[in-house]
Amino acid sequence: MNLIDLLYRHRRSEPTILLGLKLFTMTILMACLTGYLVVVIIDVKQDDGLIIKTSYINVDAVPPPTVYFYAGYNFRISTCIQIYFANTTVKCSPEDTVAYYDETFKAYYVVYNPSPNVLFNDSLTGLTLILTTSEGFKPSIDQEINVYAFDSEYDIYHILLKEMTAYDYSIFKLNKYTIKPAQFYDFSYSRVIRESMKPNWINDFGVPPTYEQKSNIESALIGGPLLYKSTEGSLIFFNIKPKSKNVIRVDKEVRSKTYLSGLGLIGGAWGLMAALYAFLFGADTLRPWGAVQSYFCGFSRFTQKKLKKIFPIIPFSDTSYKNFKKYPPYHELSSDEQTELRINSLELFLREYVVDVHYLDGIRDRLVIRPKTISDSTTNQEVQNMKKVIENSTHSTESTVTQQQEGLVNDSITVKYD
Repeated sequence: MNLIDLLYRHRRSEPTILLGLKLFTMTILMACLTGYLVVVIIDVKQDDGLIIKTSYINVDAVPPPTVYFYAGYNFRISTCIQIYFANTTVKCSPEDTVAYYDETFKAYYVVYNPSPNVLFNDSLTGLTLILTTSEGFKPSIDQEINVYAFDSEYDIYHILLKEMTAYDYSIFKLNKYTIKPAQFYDFSYSRVIRESMKPNWINDFGVPPTYEQKSNIESALIGGPLLYKSTEGSLIFFNIKPKSKNVIRVDKEVRSKTYLSGLGLIGGAWGLMAALYAFLFGADTLRPWGAVQSYFCGFSRFTQKKLKKIFPIIPFSDTSYKNFKKYPPYHELSSDEQTELRINSLELFLREYVVDVHYLDGIRDRLVIRPKTISDSTTNQEVQNMKKVIENSTHSTESTVTQQQEGLVNDSITVKYD
């Protein structure tokens, strides 16, 4: 489906109205392809949605979360216990727990922030926080304690709202709960790594993006009443345990549409239109020579020289519709003229419907333009060599035919005696 070939090398054996139909069809197909290209470009440019590709990877350990507790009354973490294999317990480091009062929000805060060396693995299996309230409750005091939990490697609790990203907003209240005194709670969680793309215009073209990793947790909280009550005040048992110590989930952002993928769609559409055009009007002629042999510096000249050296004459160069006007009706031709007509008709058919001879036409034109002088020793030598080959071939053929005829005559003369 080549518009240039259609305009400059129309098949003269076809009716002219077919050329108009081809032009009309090709114009419609190219308009459809151009419109589809515009739609693909706009679709890629306006594509803000990202696909989240989820996978699971094995790890050696999982860090405990950072947990914030706050309420309108005073409380503290009285005990922090790390539970190891075979129910061995070890007290947490004093630096892992912090308590303070916030004047702005008029609230008491208690924070558990694990040390970097504290990891849930095959040795550390659990963690227990015991919260103690130190003042009696009155009907006017709200007994609820608010809980926020974050991954210890990506704690966003103190980030200002104006500095938060969309991802930060999505996870800020993801693990928010309320607890009450005289209860026990089991906090289980799983760790999630989010690989987010760094915005870059080259990502639109399918270039692999640069990622930044952010982590969060997804948790569940179940609880119930304690079996006993402390004489010093109400207690809260808060048990922390991961759902899996060796597997975490990875959510990776992936672009669904790029210019490279759009190019594949355009290629498919082009193939479909070419197939439709070939179905309606037939296939184009074959092109044995590509852009390298035709246009690249050096390669084009070398290829043409090689063709001129290999072929004594340029194929298809002398075949045209003008040559057929000198022939009378076919039945009035001699045997040699009929053979010549058949060969010319075959070459013309190959030229029009099978082989694209534009490249050979260029070589022929250069041969015509180049002056043919007798002083061209190389050309004269080639001509003399060709004449000798033809004369020898003719002489050999005539001798062979004569010998065969004499043999046939001798064989045909026989004498029969009774």
